Amino acid sequence: MRTKMLFLLGIILLCMGCSETPQQKIDGEVYKVDLDKMVNPFDEIFSKAEIIPLETVDSSLIAWMQKIYLVDDHYYIFDFWFQNLLVFDQKGQFIRKVGKRGDGPGEYRGMYDCYVDVRNKEAYYLSVYGRFKRYYCNGEFKDEVLLPIRPNYCSMSIVDENHIVTWSCLEPEDGGGVQIIDKMTGDSIRTCWYDDYAFNAQQMFPFYSYNGKTFFSTALRHQVYEVTVDGLLPAYIWDFGKHNITEGTLEYYLNIKDEKRNKRIIDDCGTDLLPYCLQEQNQNARFCYASLRRRMKSARDPMTHVFYDKKKQEGYAFDELADGCRMNFPLYFGDDYMLTDVFYENREQYKSVLPESEYKKLENMKEDDNPYLLKLYFK
Repeated sequence: MRTKMLFLLGIILLCMGCSETPQQKIDGEVYKVDLDKMVNPFDEIFSKAEIIPLETVDSSLIAWMQKIYLVDDHYYIFDFWFQNLLVFDQKGQFIRKVGKRGDGPGEYRGMYDCYVDVRNKEAYYLSVYGRFKRYYCNGEFKDEVLLPIRPNYCSMSIVDENHIVTWSCLEPEDGGGVQIIDKMTGDSIRTCWYDDYAFNAQQMFPFYSYNGKTFFSTALRHQVYEVTVDGLLPAYIWDFGKHNITEGTLEYYLNIKDEKRNKRIIDDCGTDLLPYCLQEQNQNARFCYASLRRRMKSARDPMTHVFYDKKKQEGYAFDELADGCRMNFPLYFGDDYMLTDVFYENREQYKSVLPESEYKKLENMKEDDNPYLLKLYFK
């Protein structure tokens, strides 16, 4: 009863402070995709594939790429595990790191998220403890801003020239998970999204940017929002028909005791009760994209890739690029191509989707090399 009351209170507060409410309602554009009708992605989505080896030296080691930004024809790669932002050219040659880890002036520690403002050529390093440090993309330190006190800070993005948005995984009584902040002073302008903690915890990187706008989504709800200074505006919603995550499913989990709810969601992901969790989302001029994780045990668990062609008004889904060849989620999603990663242990599976000249690059890959990039061109 206490959990339900807090959840209802959160919804009431949310309606008072923002335009959205965390419910499975249809608002904005509807993107319908039949998950039972899998397609060959090279027939519908991609035209060709290439491999980019990333140079491996002591100062460029990568463990877990979370996202890639394109700035001045260079790839800025955020390594979540080593908490580094590394710069490579488009052939994969290492250029430099941005910033330096340490406790000295202008140095950083505890970078939980990194956002690169491509237009202004600045990188924001977000600490889970409530501050961000800003660097120019050439590596020079710019400034540091303290954020309002919260239990945690997990992710951030840019709203406009004067504001950022942050994401915190909170219980409704601790505040709204989404917070709009003055990027110069660190003052909170608005908070919203009072949803259940276990629901929020399934997506720690809920923002993506496209065409000068930032979008927000969570793992168990199909609605995607545009982030504005005034709050969250419904942008579009995914409709997977009979495979949609329903309000009944969410109510089922809300009735599970707090301390067991998160584990139950993770354990159930990929079952008939909870067939997937929505994860990484993005879009370009033609496509909207979402990855549906079929398990939530590790970063490399299987997923279904969903594309919606905004021009043709058609949806596509696939689990594999070819038989036995699974790909990770997009690290970069541009108008012409997308990038994802290839690891040494599964390099052989790409033989069926690569030209011989490109596959030879993977044959030369060594076990202790950095992950390589798979570059997939859109049709």
